[in-house]
Amino acid sequence: MAKKVECRLYDKIVRGETLSEEDYRELSEIVKEALKFMASEKIIPSPQNYERWFLIFCYIKEKGLSLSKSQLVDLYLDLYQVKLDKEVEESANLVERVAEELFEEIQKLLKNVNEHNRGISEGGKRLEEMAEEGLEENIKSVLERIMGEVRELKEVNKKFISRLEEQKEEIRKLREELRKVKEEANIDPLTGLRNRRSFERTLTEFFRDFKKFGYPFSLIMFDLDNFKEINDTYGHLAGDKVLKEVGNILRNYLRAKDVAARTGGEEFAVILPGITKDEALLVAERLRKVISNHTVEYDGKKIDFTASFGVAEMREGVERPEDLIREADEKLYTAKRTGKDKVVG
Repeated sequence: MAKKVECRLYDKIVRGETLSEEDYRELSEIVKEALKFMASEKIIPSPQNYERWFLIFCYIKEKGLSLSKSQLVDLYLDLYQVKLDKEVEESANLVERVAEELFEEIQKLLKNVNEHNRGISEGGKRLEEMAEEGLEENIKSVLERIMGEVRELKEVNKKFISRLEEQKEEIRKLREELRKVKEEANIDPLTGLRNRRSFERTLTEFFRDFKKFGYPFSLIMFDLDNFKEINDTYGHLAGDKVLKEVGNILRNYLRAKDVAARTGGEEFAVILPGITKDEALLVAERLRKVISNHTVEYDGKKIDFTASFGVAEMREGVERPEDLIREADEKLYTAKRTGKDKVVG
């Protein structure tokens, strides 16, 4: 990095220091500005991207700078000496934590202000009763003045509650947008299954759980036979319809906890938690039969298709997730080479 960006608020968060109301207000503004910029520039919200742009916008705010879009990009490139990062990571990130803290803090503030408002209302009611009890004129005058101040305070609280509700709604929307962006970043848009990156991350997690706790799982790799011929004969839109139908089949015939992904053009993978190789072979055979008996209609024509499957079980001696993928892929290649439309394990 060419030079260091300093951000007082970021340093306070990292050190775990208590944030003041003013800090939360500033954080709210910084978060919104950073996210708006990232959304407008279509920068995927990975943890690294969040942290870098949050730091930049925090630095700008604390320094009182006003930069154009091109100047912001130049600053980013100067600081990190890299191209804008478009890759997605799964782990939590700084901005999400800040948004969560802001949301919770606003909830607390709303509760406190509402309770305070109720106390003011009760006190104001008592003052009105006292003012009507025939007190001496000077005492009555003091009470009326206090009552006026109480009414003003209620109005201030009312406006404050309104602002808090607005901020709460803005943060809720931002959190929802973050959730959608992260979901979309992990999903194959054509089939609705997980994409390759999400599949690889999930496989790595299952691999670690096996090494640490011994949790068993199996892997199925399969792809559609002669898919190029489908595209060449019926067109790519027909091919897309076939791929979508495969996505539907996987959703309908797998368990909720199974992980199905489209890992390439016509390539798919399924992680089966708690399933041995013999059981996985049965699952693969069932999927093979369903696919081979399925027909897709396109432009008045019926399209038949089949798939070849390779199955591997996680076990001791498998040193990396890539080794398990390679093993299942080799079994898939054997199925292709020996006739297609079959399962090899």
